[in-house]
Amino acid sequence: MSNNIQTKDQNGIQTRNRNVAQPQDIQNQARGLLNNLVSSVQTLVSDITALEVNTMVVDRINASKFNAWEAYQEIYSIHDPDYFEAKGIPEEGSQAQELHKRYKSLFNQLEREYFYLLLEEGSDFYNPYDDRVKRYRQRLEYAKRHQSNLVEADQENVKLAEPILPAPTPVLDDQDENNQNDWIENFKEIQRLLNNDKFVRTLRKMYELKAALDSSNVKSTKIDIIYAQTVMQLDGDIITRYHKDLFGLPEEAKNLIISTHNQGVISGEKQWRGTFSFLISLVQGIANLSRS
Repeated sequence: MSNNIQTKDQNGIQTRNRNVAQPQDIQNQARGLLNNLVSSVQTLVSDITALEVNTMVVDRINASKFNAWEAYQEIYSIHDPDYFEAKGIPEEGSQAQELHKRYKSLFNQLEREYFYLLLEEGSDFYNPYDDRVKRYRQRLEYAKRHQSNLVEADQENVKLAEPILPAPTPVLDDQDENNQNDWIENFKEIQRLLNNDKFVRTLRKMYELKAALDSSNVKSTKIDIIYAQTVMQLDGDIITRYHKDLFGLPEEAKNLIISTHNQGVISGEKQWRGTFSFLISLVQGIANLSRS
């Protein structure tokens, strides 16, 4: 059955498709796109209130495009008990232990972001009846009763829930249907996470930090040093830190690192302010559209 209707006029036959979008449909679609844009801008604004520039010297730089699923697998793999042995990262020595902590902190930060989504009432993941949430609240109440000076907002308290990110790889056991069902549920949960802008931004940051760690000689007990760090806040505060080892380098190397860092700060500030100005213009444009 055809969806086309024909009308005759003096110029002949004209064909019009009944499925052509009506003006009201177009307006609804535009409104939906605008709402999505507003939501994205809101989360972006909260993330660009500060600029941080770090300068370090590494053995190599890995050039690769960000892939959310691959990044999730990379960060999750740090949780594997055999991760450091498989990567050939030394176990002994204070420097090696510090390197272990840096890697593990990436997984821990991503896991905290996931758990905050479970706790946040406005989140799509919020479920007060989730066993992990109930366990967290029960253990937190117990800790508050038995520990003095406990700060409830301390991010370290998240460990009370023992939250575990959904595993990105299936358990290959065709005989165990429960394993397969768990994998399907994990897959769906990961897909939801990778569609969450806030989670993906944290994932991207952790992936970039991991790339920096991977750029060093991980089999060495010597870890890379962030020689210089500058943090700028919108309220005008500027904090610059230099690692003490920087001043033990030859004068030429020290001056080169400081100069490179300062250039990075100038470039970063220009880009930061440009991005902020663009977002302000975008918000103003959205406000004008909403009035029309």
